[in-house]
Amino acid sequence: MLSQSHIAHEPLSGHRLFQSRDLDDARALVAGKFCQHHLSADRGFDACHNHAGGTAVSLNYLRYGSQVRIDPGELTHFYLVQIPLSGGAQIRNGSRQVTSTRHTASVLNPSWATKMQWYQGCEMLLVQISRSALHHVAEDMSGHILHQPVVFDPKVELHRPALRQWLDQVSKSLNAAEAGRAFGHANYRFQPVIEEELITGFLLAQPNSVSPLLTTKSPGLASVRRARDHIHAHLADPMRLSDLAGVADCSVRSLQLGFQTHLGCAPKQYIQDQRLRLARCHLQSLPEDTKVSDVAWDVGFTHLGRFSQAYKAAFGESPSTTLALGQFRD
Repeated sequence: MLSQSHIAHEPLSGHRLFQSRDLDDARALVAGKFCQHHLSADRGFDACHNHAGGTAVSLNYLRYGSQVRIDPGELTHFYLVQIPLSGGAQIRNGSRQVTSTRHTASVLNPSWATKMQWYQGCEMLLVQISRSALHHVAEDMSGHILHQPVVFDPKVELHRPALRQWLDQVSKSLNAAEAGRAFGHANYRFQPVIEEELITGFLLAQPNSVSPLLTTKSPGLASVRRARDHIHAHLADPMRLSDLAGVADCSVRSLQLGFQTHLGCAPKQYIQDQRLRLARCHLQSLPEDTKVSDVAWDVGFTHLGRFSQAYKAAFGESPSTTLALGQFRD
């Protein structure tokens, strides 16, 4: 899971929003990215906020130095997943109380009032998700019009396999932001795909009011074939699961189950496998001075290390070896 042992540096340090010992300044600046709130602090207050914004999802690192008490009331417009990197906190969202540690994160439902106490030394990675965007993704996934807001269990148990997979997605997103490739001021054409994957992954990983609607029947082979043909025709383009489900004429969750039933893998894995083949084609034909990282980013991989590992597993050689040898070079 994400922790200081896995993140040896301050996350998003290249996206510093502010650092201040002035409580009023800190409160106003944090409110500018989140919402208005009451803030009180003990001695030793030294706030730091790093922020990499997206369209519907933002990544944040926040610490206050001292023990603080935070009362934002209802967040209204966004969900906030709070992942402790060190220290701990007491979180109340609605009637639910969560003791947050490096093994237990929290998610704040925007329609429930929140009060928090972060202890001295608490450092958090915060994933902010637009309420409206999550609602739309939940409708696409379930295939139902939702007349009530999605409500999550505020207690996020990080040891669960599904949450560990989602944390891996968060880690990749952090890597992309820190490399200047996505989030922040980057104009990356796969940004909507990254954000949808983060929202979809959290909806599947964390128990919520829509979870019963995400257990559904697999669609027929014809729907899967339509989606597969679309993947092959648009392999180099950004591809959201919601778009793919539209082509297949089914919900996102049905599409995921259909690929697993008929192709033995998830749509995301199928797309990755095909994009590895596309990357190999590029590496065999591009000049030797081409950067492997540019090829990886161009076909939708946001983590060069994982791209190289997946490429070697698929083809038995590193991307740099393929680039050096080419297909027709002596």
